Amino acid sequence: MTGRMDAQSAREAQALAAFLSGAADLLGPAAVARGDAIEPRFLRATIPWAARPLAVLAPETAEAVPGLLALASRHGVPVHPVSRGRSWGLGSALPPRDAVVLDLSRLDRILDLDLQNGTARIEPGVTFAALQARLKAEGLAWHLPSFGGPTDASVLANALERGEGAGTQGDRFAGLWDLDVALATGQRFRTGHGRHKLPELSALHARPAGPLVEGLFSQSSLGVVLSGRVTLQPTLPHASTILADIGPAERLDGAVAALRRLVTAGLVAPHAAAIWNGAKRVSSLVGRHHATPEALTIAPDDWALSVVLTAPHPELMRVAGKLVVGELGPHCRDLKASSDRADDGTRLETPITGFSDGANVMSAYWGKATRPETPGNPDLDGCGFLWLCPALPFDGAAIRTLEEIVTTTVAGTRLHPALGLQAVSSRALHAYVSLAWDRDDAASDADAMRAHDRLIAACAAAGFSPYRLGWPTVPALGEAPDDWGHVLATLKRALDPAGILSPGRLPGLDRAGSSE
Repeated sequence: MTGRMDAQSAREAQALAAFLSGAADLLGPAAVARGDAIEPRFLRATIPWAARPLAVLAPETAEAVPGLLALASRHGVPVHPVSRGRSWGLGSALPPRDAVVLDLSRLDRILDLDLQNGTARIEPGVTFAALQARLKAEGLAWHLPSFGGPTDASVLANALERGEGAGTQGDRFAGLWDLDVALATGQRFRTGHGRHKLPELSALHARPAGPLVEGLFSQSSLGVVLSGRVTLQPTLPHASTILADIGPAERLDGAVAALRRLVTAGLVAPHAAAIWNGAKRVSSLVGRHHATPEALTIAPDDWALSVVLTAPHPELMRVAGKLVVGELGPHCRDLKASSDRADDGTRLETPITGFSDGANVMSAYWGKATRPETPGNPDLDGCGFLWLCPALPFDGAAIRTLEEIVTTTVAGTRLHPALGLQAVSSRALHAYVSLAWDRDDAASDADAMRAHDRLIAACAAAGFSPYRLGWPTVPALGEAPDDWGHVLATLKRALDPAGILSPGRLPGLDRAGSSE
């Protein structure tokens, strides 16, 4: 057995060396890093994860990628694409299994900005900060829905992973189309009207006749997306945020039911409504508005909600605000409205109009004994941080059930849990459960991974299932009882015959695309 394993290791090493030699010919030697030349950001994460990069390749143009993937397929070398590596709490820049990391951060062009219709075509290296800065320079008639993550994260990757923003266009994947996709076979194609050489129409209309395949490349290992068109949000002249203190969990039923009525009626856009427990409010707000958690005086079970309202006319804003306050008021202890305007009427740069500030990253430091004034890179700063992302019904009972699952699971550990939720329709919520700890404490590393698996199991028993996957969640899910796994394996074999793209990325598939 040992001899066979040694022979297999030798063959894999030879294949890797041959592939990297060919990659250096394609990209230039400076674009290939291995061994000690690999930057620390590709080697550490906020979770204990064994997989490591075999090398890092950094192409400068999208045109180089199809040939690179075809070369990897010929040599049987696994490749894992990373846009900016900012998926802290889900895996960061590490591959799900040992693989060559394909660093797409140098593909950072805004290929087209349509200010008449509110769309942009971008490459995977374009960050939230870069796109918002460009939109600001153009007058901010449109903006990118803000989010709580780092501003140097990839907009395109966030959309493909079904990350969300705040506002009417907060469902980023729903507003993503006409993808430029490279397959492991070396083939390259467009999913929208762009494939018919209709650039004007492809910028306006998202769904050409025939099968729609964009979903195959979301949260998958079936291809590498080289660019896509994203929907922007109009920057209306009037906007405000209403923050409502709910209080303890027993008050959730009335407040959540009132919020659901507002979303159902269309007064509040689904992605413009959020709910947090006290731990989430404290861990994300410290560093943004307050120097210490004590300044907030919020108990861990002290719940709150917020809604963002926008309108083209001041009277519409006044009426909408009055209706929202009237609906929520009986169920909340306190309501505060804040505009995005200064006293002199000047518009402030706030998340309401797309200026993500990245301050929520501070929650990744919540388990550290000391916290910086502003967040840095949690991977490199020794933060332990893990996301779990279950979907659940839009009602207070479901939220309380999730809170009880989290509280029970982490009891007796040094883990710091926090819970937030975002409305995604009038029927369902997306929850984001975070666990924070200090990675300098090996015992807490182990506690976090055990807690993760128990949370997944408990959520499944309660009828809650993930809408987004971190690396630890993939093996914890198990296989579907129907033919889903077989269908997925068939697609994998067709689009990635050698099974080289992100092995371990999808539940139930190995490198060859067959059942594990």
